[in-house]
Amino acid sequence: MSMLKKIQCDKFISKGQVRPPIEFKKGLNTILGGVNANNSIGKSTLLLIIDFAYGGNSYLNSDAVNQVGLHTINFEFEFNGTSYFFSRSTTQKTTINKCDGKFNFIEEINIKDFLSFLQEQYGVDFYGSSFRELISRYFRIYGKNNHDEKKPLHSDPREKNVAAITALEKLFNSFEVIESYRTEFKKVSDKLDALKKAKKQDVISYGSITTKKRYNENLSELEKIKDDLRNHTVSNNSNYVDLDLKQADQISQIKTQLNILMRNRTSTKTQLSLVEDNLSSNPEVHHGPYEELEQFFPEVNIRKISEIESFHEKLSEILMAEYEQQRRELSKNLERLNHEIDSLKNQLSKHGEPANYSTTYLNKYKELNLAIERLKAQNRDYLLVEELNVSKKGVKEQLQKVEEAELRGIESSINEQMVRFNDRIYEKKRKAPVLDLDSGTTYEFYTPDDSGTGTSYKSLIVFDLSVLETTMLPALAHDSLLFKNIGDEPLNKIIQLYTEFDKQIFIAFDKGESYSEETSQILNSTAVIRLNENGDELFGRSWNIKE
Repeated sequence: MSMLKKIQCDKFISKGQVRPPIEFKKGLNTILGGVNANNSIGKSTLLLIIDFAYGGNSYLNSDAVNQVGLHTINFEFEFNGTSYFFSRSTTQKTTINKCDGKFNFIEEINIKDFLSFLQEQYGVDFYGSSFRELISRYFRIYGKNNHDEKKPLHSDPREKNVAAITALEKLFNSFEVIESYRTEFKKVSDKLDALKKAKKQDVISYGSITTKKRYNENLSELEKIKDDLRNHTVSNNSNYVDLDLKQADQISQIKTQLNILMRNRTSTKTQLSLVEDNLSSNPEVHHGPYEELEQFFPEVNIRKISEIESFHEKLSEILMAEYEQQRRELSKNLERLNHEIDSLKNQLSKHGEPANYSTTYLNKYKELNLAIERLKAQNRDYLLVEELNVSKKGVKEQLQKVEEAELRGIESSINEQMVRFNDRIYEKKRKAPVLDLDSGTTYEFYTPDDSGTGTSYKSLIVFDLSVLETTMLPALAHDSLLFKNIGDEPLNKIIQLYTEFDKQIFIAFDKGESYSEETSQILNSTAVIRLNENGDELFGRSWNIKE
């Protein structure tokens, strides 16, 4: 048997004394209020504490935590005859304490690990699910905002319809098969979107086509270009119709680079020759004698002439030095060019016979082959897109078919069970509530031809019990607010239905005198705690009383 067995807290007070541990049992567990003590005695609070023991956090936001302050809840679970003890402080949102049998602290664990433990022990570790996702929505307690009688699948009013329906699929263990088709559909859709995005952003350099007409035009153009390629090779006496395009491109690049280097080498040789000629024809500067010149020109400035000659000599030396520097640099550059030219010629020789073809021939060959590759790539991508579109359509149809079958199966299980329970509630048969899951993106829950408040809450309870009956849902909780507007006779029958389950059901109920003797007997025999006013509240006091 898997069940919550015990909850205790030293802040639980009755008439000034600490309450004994609250012991739970299989089936119905009732939190019973007094005849005139309907509000603020702790019934909903205790349900929130039970939810807290199951890993929920709603209790942390309750008035009790604000009023009582820091306190610790101790609780015990039993699985297959073995007890497990835990405690949880009101400061612990993400951790749980493992304890010994006397609730002495052993170690702190992450709440995720604790919830995984509960999920495994209760046997609801279904594909892609979490324990709280499965159970929380069926703990309908004031303060959790999940008691909308029109939206029974929602754990919160803000939850999306798809998420609420998905949680039900997981509880019925139908999610895995549906998700496998959803994953395949997403995979195909992502491939298609990626290809379309690449085309739209011009990532694909060869462009794209989108019509069958253009595809056929490409086929015709391909044949024409292939004929041009054959003619080009024949006109050049070439047998290399199937010359590797990469090889042709490499040869063309090498030859282009080789031509540039050879032109540079010729230019360098010319410059070097001029510099060497200047070096070899260096005129010598001759000095004096200037005495003969003075005989004919007595007034000549011999000293000035001598200075000019000296200047010419120095200028000649500088010029020769520059020529020598140029000669060394040009020689070194010529040596480099010769080395690079030899290297490129060696690379050409490795390509064999194709290297003998002209750059013009190779460029044209490359141009035609690139055009062929571009058209082939366009047609290949067109066919890929068409294939992906067909695949996407097929997978979508399979997904819809599988999900339709699973959803209809879930609907049938719940709706048929709701008919059986509904017929048990009314002596004169009435229309049962209906769950319509539509296509899995939205849903409706209603009772045909009866939208009354009492009927709506009765239908919500019938729905929960039907889910409890037809799935592995381990437990549920119903607060007293669900019972307020339900008539006495239907409520008597509902209480009887509760007793037919071995799974734990936790309810908060106000004791009344208008119910049948059988109902009163059930409520009294299943009561795990009795709460009242005047010091008999859950925490021994009520904080809504004005002092």
